[in-house]
Amino acid sequence: MAYPRKKYFKGFSKTGVSLLLLTSLALAACGQVSQSSMNPRSSVNNLSATGDNVTQGLATDYFSASDYDASYDVDTASVINLSGSTATVSGEGVSLSDSVVTISASGTYIISGTSEKVQIVVKAVASDKVRLVLDGAHMTGDNAAITVQGADTVTITLAEGSQNSISDSSLNSNDEEDAAIFSKSNLVFNGTGSLSVQGQYQHAIESKAALRITGGDYHIESVGDGLKATDALNITGASLAITAGEDAVQADNDEDSTLGNLYISDAHLSISAGDDGIHASNATVIDSGNIQVTSSTEAIEGTSVTINGGSLNLYAIDDGINASSDVTGATIFIKITGGDIKLEVGQGDTDALDSNGDLIVSGGSLDITAQFAFDFDGVAEYSGGSIVVNGKAVTDITNSMMMGNGGRLGQ
Repeated sequence: MAYPRKKYFKGFSKTGVSLLLLTSLALAACGQVSQSSMNPRSSVNNLSATGDNVTQGLATDYFSASDYDASYDVDTASVINLSGSTATVSGEGVSLSDSVVTISASGTYIISGTSEKVQIVVKAVASDKVRLVLDGAHMTGDNAAITVQGADTVTITLAEGSQNSISDSSLNSNDEEDAAIFSKSNLVFNGTGSLSVQGQYQHAIESKAALRITGGDYHIESVGDGLKATDALNITGASLAITAGEDAVQADNDEDSTLGNLYISDAHLSISAGDDGIHASNATVIDSGNIQVTSSTEAIEGTSVTINGGSLNLYAIDDGINASSDVTGATIFIKITGGDIKLEVGQGDTDALDSNGDLIVSGGSLDITAQFAFDFDGVAEYSGGSIVVNGKAVTDITNSMMMGNGGRLGQ
């Protein structure tokens, strides 16, 4: 049963990311570090979230080639060495004032060392692309350790074999920059190293635009949301363990109903959330991967939720998978075309699958443990796959809740 509690609905990056031609990379100068094979993919970040045009999109619709590019030239990069309450900097585009390191231009900046209360601020022009390479960087502070105030895109690359950690504190004095890593611009994470992030004030990682992750191993803890984006949150090829006081993974835009989209493929997510495990204000699309939600209020939520594949093991105390919206005329549905889904919800007025619109199952396997399996307000269609409810195979989808008023089309 969906409750009118927190129903924020936000979306995808307003700035489309063009296809980047990477053929010149093979001719790069010596000293270049390559951490991932080039994967020439295009990006369409302003997909409509209604109908099938989102659900049919492949990874090429969600990532650009540069999102996968974790290579950099150590010979031309600027260097930031953290040390206690200060740092030493060398190279172009970077300066130090007291305990604030300011990056003001496009380029690559390699960060290493350990610091307390040192803040790295990216303050470039709107067209600049900045790469921050974390190579054994450990930062703690009261406010956001890394903050992006201006740039087109900032890519944070986790150096091969590196272990890194970022943390703010509950004493954060900047209510706007309310995450350990905060960005007003597009934010990309890639590489093959590891990163631990603690958001002790509110959120762990936040982008006010798009947040894309294409590699790395992440351990995230937060008082608020673990990963938080306004326009789009796209994840592939990464492993994430997230413990969040609120939503673990959230894409939320309350100004543009076409944004606030979330996409996951070929990723491993282990989630414990105080609120939603995976939340999008617009479209949630899961193409593949391994997703475990061990604790949540609602495991997966969006205006529309599409699951095309993957292995999902979900637990929620309210609804397992929920599709709802406050937007008048929104296209609301749950669509399952594939995947191996095991879903358990708590006792009481709860539903395993709750759609304020249509409920469509055309493939995959569903193993449901719940007092009420289905609640839908539109049409239910069951045309393929298998559904087991409390150990018993079912052959059609019927409303479990009295308030559900939808019809059904049986298998």
